[in-house]
Amino acid sequence: MKSVVILVTGRVQGVGFRWATARVAARYHVTGWVKNNPDGSVTIRAQADHQPILDQFIAAIKRSPTPYGHVTELTVQPQPVETFKKFRITD
Repeated sequence: MKSVVILVTGRVQGVGFRWATARVAARYHVTGWVKNNPDGSVTIRAQADHQPILDQFIAAIKRSPTPYGHVTELTVQPQPVETFKKFRITD
């Protein structure tokens, strides 16, 4: 199991970014959560069984999962594995 926190900046709020991220997470069987930040960025906590799956998820997010969004920067930091049953959208 691999786990990361992803910080995404750009046009990522008000464009359906969190909902589209949840759809991408379902496609790759990624668990965790996504939330908007007060500064206009988005934080994603993502966990997958294998690194290649997580890498594919990250690549899809970097391309912006919604056509209305635009990712200008994406940072990834490894995190300890937690128990997530699904992927959810938070505030």
